[in-house]
Amino acid sequence: MIWPMRIPVDRLDDGGVSLRLYSSADARQLFDALQDERAWEHIPRRVPRDFGELDTDVRAALADGRRLTFTVRSAATVVGRTSVIWEPSAPDGVEIGGTQFGPAVWGAGVNTRAKDMLIREVFDQGAAWIRFRTDERNDRSAAAIRKLGAVDLGVHQDIRVRRDGTVRRSRFFRLDRRAT
Repeated sequence: MIWPMRIPVDRLDDGGVSLRLYSSADARQLFDALQDERAWEHIPRRVPRDFGELDTDVRAALADGRRLTFTVRSAATVVGRTSVIWEPSAPDGVEIGGTQFGPAVWGAGVNTRAKDMLIREVFDQGAAWIRFRTDERNDRSAAAIRKLGAVDLGVHQDIRVRRDGTVRRSRFFRLDRRAT
């Protein structure tokens, strides 16, 4: 797998859902899309107070060069975000995570369509596997990951700390590239 991935701007678009690399210009619309507290329920970091703080948080996560964050749009409206995360100690694959959508699109297929495009692109660019993780309490997210065909590896201690101060336990999943 070559990192960083190079993704042509028109590559991640299925005619209704599109992913574009995050830009600070997206911050206000992304902040608006994530206004419902339920969008933050299982996110282990603080809830930003405004779009400027959200932008600062996203840019800080991008600073080490190990993450590509995408703004997700449905019918040209910003509805959420997702990321591809590379770990140099496991260079044959990546994690798709940091996914967050406003409840208005939950159950509408946007997440599945966005992940399908990312999965195809990641495998096309040479990854042998993709890892996913979700908080052990997030049954909705775990069900969505299973629908992608990922194998459930069980619940394990994580290093993330929840906003309530507890150390998160995460359910991990893995999707291997299929031989063609």
